Amino acid sequence: MTPNIEYPYMPQDRHLKYVPAENKFMQEAKLARQECAGDTLFPVGIVLVKDGEVIVRAGNGFNRGPGKKHVCPRIVHECPSGTGYDLCSLHDSEGHVEPMSVQVAKEQGVDIEGADAYMYGHWWACEPCWNALIDVGIKDLYVTEDAHEQFSRERVFAETLSPSVNSAYIAGGITNIPSDEFEVQKKLYECFGDVCREFSIDVLIPHIHNGENQKNQSEKDPMQVYRWSTDAVRKSDVVIAEVSYPSLGTGGELEVAVQEDMPVVLLSKQGSKVSGYTRGMPNVAYHVEYESIEDAQRKLRNILKQL
Repeated sequence: MTPNIEYPYMPQDRHLKYVPAENKFMQEAKLARQECAGDTLFPVGIVLVKDGEVIVRAGNGFNRGPGKKHVCPRIVHECPSGTGYDLCSLHDSEGHVEPMSVQVAKEQGVDIEGADAYMYGHWWACEPCWNALIDVGIKDLYVTEDAHEQFSRERVFAETLSPSVNSAYIAGGITNIPSDEFEVQKKLYECFGDVCREFSIDVLIPHIHNGENQKNQSEKDPMQVYRWSTDAVRKSDVVIAEVSYPSLGTGGELEVAVQEDMPVVLLSKQGSKVSGYTRGMPNVAYHVEYESIEDAQRKLRNILKQL
């Protein structure tokens, strides 16, 4: 029986077919999801079946599996389902699971005309994906009977959007912050700490935990500041750096993070200039521009969910 589901897209002369999740070919698609999908946030697997045999296995996210942690801009900016694909190359239609199966078949020289496709991890196919299958002669596309429920965006993200980091270091300028911005900037760092604590992430904020509450730090022992900061960075799982204002200290902390192969999240006010050197550091997981403290907090939450 065909479920009464309103799909975002369906070709006029096609429809999805349904099998139980226990179906042997659907189980193969599930395995492909685990082993091939490069998208850890919304992983999908597919197998092409011909004459009762699996002839192609593939995963979405350009078959980069097992997937590396990836911060998706669509989630950061809370794009509605089916929109914002232009923001994230991992979600280019060429990297969807259906075109990936066609690409794998071409690379392996496998004849897939007349084959059936079994997809596990999603509940519908977009127009480019349908076209990719139809153009090469795929006969039917199968999903699980409850795919529209099991693989809804909300349900999948409830499982995959959960921070894996346990500790964070908040980096940002203090010494050279303009006087009229000083208190606002300190509050911003503290708000970042509040976001971390929402996820039970232990957080270190230098102006609080290293006694750097005063703008004039001339009385502090510079060696003590250096040792505390570098040690604190090394003990953390992620560095969250506010980089709207140039800071030699923050730059040093970011270099320690590079040495430790630690992910870095950069945040900067819209309109501020951030050097290419900083943005180009190999361990920068994401750089986001924000309009207000509330906007920065919202986007930071959506980034941390993906780390």
